[in-house]
Amino acid sequence: MKTTTYQPGKNIDDIRKKYNIKRVIKLASNENPSGPSIKAINAGVKIQKKINRYPDSHSVKLKHAINSFLSKPFIKSNNIIIGNGSNEILEFVARRFLNEKSEVLFCKHSFLVYKIISKNMNAKIIESKPVNEPGSNYLSIDLQDMSKRITSKTKVIFIANPSNPTGTILKVKEIDGFIKRISKKIIVVIDEAYYEYALFRGFKSAINLLKKYPNVVITRSFSKIHALAGLRIGYGIASDSIAKDFNNYRQPFNINYIAQEMATVSLSDKSFVNKSLKENHEGMIYLKSCFDDLGISYLDSYTNFLTINLGKYTKRIYNALLCQGIILRPLDNYELPNYLRITIGTEKENKLLISKLKKILKSVK
Repeated sequence: MKTTTYQPGKNIDDIRKKYNIKRVIKLASNENPSGPSIKAINAGVKIQKKINRYPDSHSVKLKHAINSFLSKPFIKSNNIIIGNGSNEILEFVARRFLNEKSEVLFCKHSFLVYKIISKNMNAKIIESKPVNEPGSNYLSIDLQDMSKRITSKTKVIFIANPSNPTGTILKVKEIDGFIKRISKKIIVVIDEAYYEYALFRGFKSAINLLKKYPNVVITRSFSKIHALAGLRIGYGIASDSIAKDFNNYRQPFNINYIAQEMATVSLSDKSFVNKSLKENHEGMIYLKSCFDDLGISYLDSYTNFLTINLGKYTKRIYNALLCQGIILRPLDNYELPNYLRITIGTEKENKLLISKLKKILKSVK
């Protein structure tokens, strides 16, 4: 198993300078290409007048907004933890439950941050095998294999649903059955950074599992559908005791004024979210159709990205696109060297990608 450092998508300005080109599109970091809600932007501008003051250290207004949004009688504001991105919530889990005597379990090809935070706590990292049979579940999490790898030292299990970088998903019923069979002393983190996109395709969130299992932690992000990636804000939902513990690990004022306010407003802007989901769905259909025509295989995705298989030509195609100002995400770090991850862009961006890709494919084959 290879543990490495996280490598973010390449910077647009860096690519402009390196290749001396004006037009660069970034389809590498699963950002919402539409930008944030106008209502959220206006709220952010208004709140700037207060930034000479420290923000609310407990994010009370945002917690109340999330609690109202979730609308679950078994979830109260004190069950919600606000993080500097959902990554910070994941880090709280590692700091609270992992050490050099413990094991952490997640599926191979999972979000790289799971490895990084576990390594930082000197925990032993165990990776289960993904589904390897061809079909719609290819490279998704294999819960049966995961079950076989649980030991008395297993303290935390990370399950991304939908998963990154594969885009695959598990049914909540499957996750429920898995948690039911394992020790309640094991913390199960269900990472739902992309859950809105899965809901659009008819899949459910695992949030109701919190009512049944006090060892479950759910994490969510404002970086994806809400387009607030640059503000770094996310949240977690957990039992009273776990949420209280996490607050002991949290830095005071970890969420700035603007992030709190814009997240609060964006959460209530349903028309913006629905429009973004619709545009993503249309872009997904377009790209899938184009890849089908080009004979390019891809993983079934429940997110705002597609992971495509370009075989031995992957690196050449990636570099050729980069030279022409199109940034995709190579997946060598995830031990998927034959794949590229493509964020669904705007209609214009998607068409430009396909146009450039068609020309490059003719030259490399």
